[in-house]
Amino acid sequence: MRAFERSSLKGEIEEVNRLLRSISPDDFFARVGLEHRLRQLCDQLDADPGIHFQSRLTFKGEPVVGSYGISASFGAKAMSAFSDAVSAVGASLRGILADHGRLPDRPDFEMLITGTAVGSFGFELESRNRELVDGGTVQEAVDRAQLLLEASSLEEDDALAEAAVGLDRRAIIKVRAFAEVLMQSGALCTLATKDRTFSFNNLQQVARSIARLDDGYISEDEEILEGVLIGVLPVTRTFEFRLPDGDVIRGKVDRSVGELDTLHQNGHRRCRVRVRTTQVGDGRPKYLFIGRPEFLDGPGLLDDGN
Repeated sequence: MRAFERSSLKGEIEEVNRLLRSISPDDFFARVGLEHRLRQLCDQLDADPGIHFQSRLTFKGEPVVGSYGISASFGAKAMSAFSDAVSAVGASLRGILADHGRLPDRPDFEMLITGTAVGSFGFELESRNRELVDGGTVQEAVDRAQLLLEASSLEEDDALAEAAVGLDRRAIIKVRAFAEVLMQSGALCTLATKDRTFSFNNLQQVARSIARLDDGYISEDEEILEGVLIGVLPVTRTFEFRLPDGDVIRGKVDRSVGELDTLHQNGHRRCRVRVRTTQVGDGRPKYLFIGRPEFLDGPGLLDDGN
């Protein structure tokens, strides 16, 4: 069921309940009719659990004629580029994105156009595979693409590094390609999900996003660090690690590392770990564990870094 259809059903249910509250207790036939209609509406709503992930992508600018229509060639290019970006980000989050070739697991991230958006001209989107929503795969991919677009449109290097950490360059390039389609046609977009909404407000922001998502602006490196693993949070997959000079770094743990319960039990031990750093401009590097720690013999550093 489409989002606007569920909203319409809920609105009608509210209206029937209002009518039931307003009619006289003696109006037996009217009450029976309204109660019967209420049961029909509730059954219809309950029949569709509505667990498909839904989002809305709308456009304005040169290719768009108000809320009446959109250039067919631009619409096709924009939706194809957005679909490529979501698929690439999703594959990158799974750790299976190669530098070249077809995007892997693309059907898992496929989205359906289920209607046109009310207001600005655009499209209601829904994940095709209901069973994949439970793991958050499609939603995570859309959310991360949205964060990349938003962070790159601003001038905060740390925010962009946080959005980009853990993503393969190919995924970032696909998100950049979507912004390029907008720029080439003089278009802006708004991407909305249940939890957040992002809009390009002007073409200067689109141009900034393209420049900041360029290969030369986001640098990645891998290195081996030695220090003390202070702790790991398995649910959020985050860690704290103290370097020999006492500095504490924080970051995320890549899915390729696997389960984290045993790491959680080995806090405050000296170890050696492989990390990937992501740095944007002059901002601070962001860290991603990409290998399991190799625990070393000997005592760990004290909590105060001495």
